[in-house]
Amino acid sequence: MIHEVYVLSDACDRQILSQYDLNISQFRLLSLLHNQRGQRLTVLSQRLLLSKSTITRLVDQLEHKGWAQRVADPEDRRAQRVVLTPAGFEQRAIIADAHLQSLEKRLQALTDEEKVQLKILLDKLSAGLRSRLEADNPYQIAL
Repeated sequence: MIHEVYVLSDACDRQILSQYDLNISQFRLLSLLHNQRGQRLTVLSQRLLLSKSTITRLVDQLEHKGWAQRVADPEDRRAQRVVLTPAGFEQRAIIADAHLQSLEKRLQALTDEEKVQLKILLDKLSAGLRSRLEADNPYQIAL
């Protein structure tokens, strides 16, 4: 059942993001850069559980759109950090709003009481999964 809900939700996400010529990995990177500004490629790789080469490709794609850029790391001149551009912040806000509206539509089938109960159960499941993962993985996972 969880797998079916995941697949359907993923399809909805892909449909929304395709309107902005984005895939899910690009959106996750855009959101992570919005919330945690100026991250090194290595950190982005660890947080998104993607290879460094995949992160490099995703950053290249966001740079090509004018939404992100690499800047010198003030703590280590050999390293670079990735930051959103003003256009990236603007686009992320627009896309996040469309994504939120899509999520709200998906939940219309539930009553307010059912939404509260679902949140309680998902929070409990999430906490249990996070605790298991953190015991085995020293890196913080971005969700």
